Formats: sequence, C-alpha cells, structure tokens
Amino acid sequence: MAAHAGAEDLLIFVRDRELGILLPAPGFQQTLPDAKAWRVFLESCIEHSFQEGELSFPTPGATRHVTGLAAEDGSAVVFLGDDHEIDRGVDISLLLPILAAAFDGERIASVAEGNTAVAKQTARQAKLLADSLDKARNELRQTLGEAHRANAAKDRFLAVLSHELRTPLNPVLMAASAMETDPNIPPEIRADISMIRRNVELEARLIDDLLDLTRIANGKVQLQRKIVDGHELLEEASAVVRGDPAVLQPQIKLEFDAAQHHIDGDPARIQQVFWNLIRNAVKFTPRDGRIFIRTKNSDAGTFRIEVVDTGIGIAPEALPKIFNAFEQGDTDINRALGGLGLGLAISHALAELHGGTLRAESAGVGKGATFIFELPAVKHSALALETAAQPPAETSRRRILLVEDHATTAALMARLLRKRGHRVEVAHNKADAIASGLREEFDIVISDLGLPDGNGFEVMQALRSKSRVVGIALTGYGMEADIELTMKAGFQFHLTKPVDAQRLYQAIEQIPAAQTCP
Repeated sequence: MAAHAGAEDLLIFVRDRELGILLPAPGFQQTLPDAKAWRVFLESCIEHSFQEGELSFPTPGATRHVTGLAAEDGSAVVFLGDDHEIDRGVDISLLLPILAAAFDGERIASVAEGNTAVAKQTARQAKLLADSLDKARNELRQTLGEAHRANAAKDRFLAVLSHELRTPLNPVLMAASAMETDPNIPPEIRADISMIRRNVELEARLIDDLLDLTRIANGKVQLQRKIVDGHELLEEASAVVRGDPAVLQPQIKLEFDAAQHHIDGDPARIQQVFWNLIRNAVKFTPRDGRIFIRTKNSDAGTFRIEVVDTGIGIAPEALPKIFNAFEQGDTDINRALGGLGLGLAISHALAELHGGTLRAESAGVGKGATFIFELPAVKHSALALETAAQPPAETSRRRILLVEDHATTAALMARLLRKRGHRVEVAHNKADAIASGLREEFDIVISDLGLPDGNGFEVMQALRSKSRVVGIALTGYGMEADIELTMKAGFQFHLTKPVDAQRLYQAIEQIPAAQTCP
C-alpha cells in the first residue's frame, strides 16, 4: 500500500470486531488532533463509501485535505493531501479486509500470547499458593499436635500435683477428724482440732477447684443425676457455712417461697454451686450486713434461687467478667480476702451442665450483689422413683489389708482402723501386698495407687483372681480417668485424698455383709 502512496500520507483505520469501532492500524504512533471531527469524518466515509474534507493533522494548527475510502468490512483508508489518484485509493480499499484480517489475526495472536503468559503466571501463582497451603496445613497440624501434647502434659502435671499436694494432707485430715470426735479430748482442744480440719478441707477444696476447671474445660464432668429437694440442699449448704466459727459472718436469712423445689441433678454438684454462692456472699459482705437466700418459681417448671447480699457490690465493668476463671473483680480486695477466683467459673459451668443458668446483678460498688440460679423443676412424685434402700450398715470386725507407701499415713490409718476393732495388716509396696494377700484371707483391701515397685491396680487384679476381696482405692489421683481405671481394676470404691476418718469408716460400712468373710 505504501507503494501507491507515501506511507506518511496514508492512514488506515481497521474496524475492531469485538468493540465494533474504528481504530488506527497497529503501528500508528500519534494521537489524532480534534478527535471529534475525525470521528464524524470517518462515520460519514463508512456510510457513503467516500468522503473528502479538511481536517487537522498532525497537529491542531495544521489543516490538510483528506480523502477517505471505505472497504466492505467497514474499514477505511484516508489519504492526506490533494495529489492522490482515486483509482489507486479504490485498489487499496479492496485490500483493506485482508489487511484488517491480518491485523485481527495479529491481535488474536498477541492476546493468545498474553493469555498464555497469564496462564503460565497463574499456574506459577497457583503452585505457590498450593505450596503455601501445604506449608500452612503442616504447620497447623504441628501446632495442633503440640497443643494436644501440651494439654496432655498439663493434665498429667495437674494429676501429679494433686497427688503430691493431697498425700501429706491425708494423715493430717484423718487424724484431725478422728480426734475431733474423741470424747476423751478436752472440748477446748477439740475446738482447735476442728480449726485444723476445716483448713485442711479448705486446702483440699482449692485443689479440687483446679481439677474441676480442667474437667469442665475437657468436657469430662459426669453428673450422677437423681431427683433431689433443692430446699434441703440449700439448708445443708447454708448450715455448712454457718457452722464455720472461724469466719465472722453476717446474718443469713432463708426465705423459701418456691412451691416446686425438686430438681433432677447431681446433688453433690448442685450443693457445690449453692456453697460457692453462699460462701461468696459471706466473703464480700461485712459482719453487720445481711444475706438473703430466696427461692421461688419464676414460671411453671422453673426453680429460681437468689443469693442476695448487702456487701461491696460489683463494678459495672467487672460484671461481664465475673464468671471468668481467675477473675475476682477488685484485685486489691481479693488479695486481702484470698481465693483463686475459680468458684464462680465452676458454678457457672455446672449450672449450664444441669440445663440451668447462673447470672449476677449489681447496682454498683457498695450496693450489694444478687446471684440468680435457675433450674428446671420436676414433680415431687418423681422422687419416689429415684430413692432406693441402702444396704444396712455392717459394723462387724473386718480383716483389712492396708497398702500404703507413705509411712506416716499407713501408721495412722492402721491405728485408727484397729481402734474400731478391725484386724489390719500393713504393706508398703506391691510385692509385699500381693504376698500377704495370697498368704492370708482378707475382707477388704485399702490400697494407694502409686507404689514404689508398681501400682495398686496390679495388687487388686492379683488378689481378685484369688478371692472376692472388696477394694477401696485411696489415692491423691482424682481425675475421671483415674476413677475409671480403679473401677476396671476391680475396686468398688475410689476415695480421693485427703480423706477424713469418717468417710473411710462409712465406705467400709457400706460394703454389704455378703461380700465379707465370717
């Protein structure tokens, strides 16, 4: 085409098939001046197949004569100047569809090349993303594994810590509980012994709170449900708090208005919630204040308990966090009053496990607080279905094999049991325990689980293969998994240290007479 007219005098416009507009052919390096006038000229050229006029080119101030010829495909060739032959222009216009097709092919090839480059880049990015996802997945798997191992290590640590803390408390609590009821000890001395017992039990309660928190977090709390009287549990919990002479207490008033006050729940756990709420109210209420324990049926089928105090109250910013573990509101006050800040967190979780709710209300600091515990109520008639006659207490003389590696605990327990008329043989390790159990007949085996040369499970399994001896596990390990293991090993009772003498006596007396040897 440039052979027919100088390339600098020839402009070619190709119709873009996708956009449907005329565009300068590839290689055109400048911008058309007065674009609107050029657009009108080209549209007229396409419409009439031929057009002449005066247009600015190459700059706005330079006007030239232009002649446009349209091709059949809508493309156009424009000659600049007056000395062009029309016939040659027509020849060029006939070639425009071929040129347009070539340009379009070039554009398609360019786009395809671009798409290929984009596809390659996308593939590289996809591979990088896949590698990143694999790396993240592996890191997450590693992190989860570490978290599981850390959680298991934490559980083992708490179990061992519980055992190590409980073991030295056991002889103290056992001796104190036995001496507290000994009529031969002067009353003033028994009062001091009672103080020792209460503080040991408080220490044990703190250990239990730590374990309860772990059980709740792992979903391992098992409720022993039965139909119980909520009023009776409240009276027992308040009596326990009232019976602590070591605490200067405000007045506690019971106002029971609930007509439906029987609930389906674990009585020990429900009483734990009641005790925590009442104890919390006593802790934060001055001696001249008052505490009200009220019940009512907020609606049919709901048993509502309110523990209201006139104490120090709760700051608005502390209310949303009051049931968080280790949260204690005003840290200065709690530092003086003590505690771990676990009681309310555990109580809140136990309330939810029973299908109930526990919430706190307070008008602010210095204005007291109210804790509201709501539970589903059940009909009193259902109580008869839950009660069962307990086997009569058996108080006859028993032959007991005591397996305990803690020398102080073993000596004290043996003395207390012998004082009640039982015959007691003591073994301090697994080998001696199995040898004694196979050599003599025993009615009961009371065994610690952790022994220097083995464990109490092995002792129980060895002796159960020979006789119908009844096993009582006495250990500092009190997690659900520990209890399950003791039951599988053949123990009938699992007592967690520290154990007071009365609980041990009761466990012995609960063993049916048919399981003991005459």
